[in-house]
Amino acid sequence: MLTMDSGLAAMHRQALQRQARQRVDLLDDLRAVQNVAQRNFSQREIAEVLATSQAKVHRMLKAIERRGGNLELDPEEIILRAFAYDTPREELVDKLKTFAYTFGEEAPYPHEGRVPGSWDQVVAAVAQGLLSEEEFNSVRAAIGR
Repeated sequence: MLTMDSGLAAMHRQALQRQARQRVDLLDDLRAVQNVAQRNFSQREIAEVLATSQAKVHRMLKAIERRGGNLELDPEEIILRAFAYDTPREELVDKLKTFAYTFGEEAPYPHEGRVPGSWDQVVAAVAQGLLSEEEFNSVRAAIGR
């Protein structure tokens, strides 16, 4: 691992924030495409409304389909938005404390492995450095986990 001075650490954080904003922007774009598509517009019409290309609209519709049409706010998005836009950490933790979490389960037969729940997104955020151990423990205590 690199040793970073404060200047490099700041650039690293800015790069991570840009990546988080890109992921949040993608979710916003997917919701916009879904909203216009629900009005029975063609892909070309959706592209015109959203000032993008028909090919991009096609890719986004496929992404929405892969998600089962579910674009509801989840812990990952809450955390990404807070990180990307420097939301006060207390506000982030308060939002996470009130979220209705699902928890991972064993995959049903004949599949193997585990089906993750929304709580797994919070655990992953700690591993990615988007949420501190202290913040995680505060949320975990609040939800009785």
